[in-house]
Amino acid sequence: MLSLSNGVQRIVVGNYWGVSVTADSGQPYGTLVGTKWQRDDQGHIVVDSASGLPVRDSKQVPLGNYNADWVGGITNTFTYKNLSLSFSFDGQMGGNVYSVTKWFGQYSGVLQATLQGREHDWNDMFVVPNAVYQSGSGAFLPDTVHVLAQDYWHNTFYANEMGILDASYLKLRELRLAYEVPSSIAQHFGLSAATIALVGHNLLLWAKQPTIDPETAFDTSNRQGVENGQLPTARSFGFTLSVRP
Repeated sequence: MLSLSNGVQRIVVGNYWGVSVTADSGQPYGTLVGTKWQRDDQGHIVVDSASGLPVRDSKQVPLGNYNADWVGGITNTFTYKNLSLSFSFDGQMGGNVYSVTKWFGQYSGVLQATLQGREHDWNDMFVVPNAVYQSGSGAFLPDTVHVLAQDYWHNTFYANEMGILDASYLKLRELRLAYEVPSSIAQHFGLSAATIALVGHNLLLWAKQPTIDPETAFDTSNRQGVENGQLPTARSFGFTLSVRP
């Protein structure tokens, strides 16, 4: 987006759970804006020197963009005698999703990732990895404070960046195995042709993250890239019979 009219710098297209989807002058459309943890110049997360828990930066900053680098798909059919096998793949590479499922799932401790620090018991303690705290002199020093795993994961609720996911995925959208009934048999039933087929939809999903189906965060509205506990795309199986008199 090159610019907005009348010197406007930002239009908020939509927001949910503290994250805004924006149109910013001079930036790609569809930026996801929210809060992050404080970090030092080397990118280490800053924790509170007393509690050992990460400290949120109150500034609203870009967390990602919902637009994919590219989208595509492929469809093909293989035929051998009276049998045919058709398939359709589609997906996207790049883009981000703000997932409330991930964000809230970490807070409540129901995701596999939250096992970190509580492999043995709920009250196990650990030091936040690669974290620093700011000393009284202003210098950043390696964190040594042990925290309860429960407290750490509860604290993730306060930074929106904890809900950002890579939206890349590939789906086996459709698989169809068909058999064309020989005409000599079809004619016994007063038909010139008949085909029976087994069909499956949304059979497989490959994604860069294990939490959600990224496709559920996109619809026809302007507020894209936000997932709020939607059910995953349904897998279905069917049987078809096509006839020609």
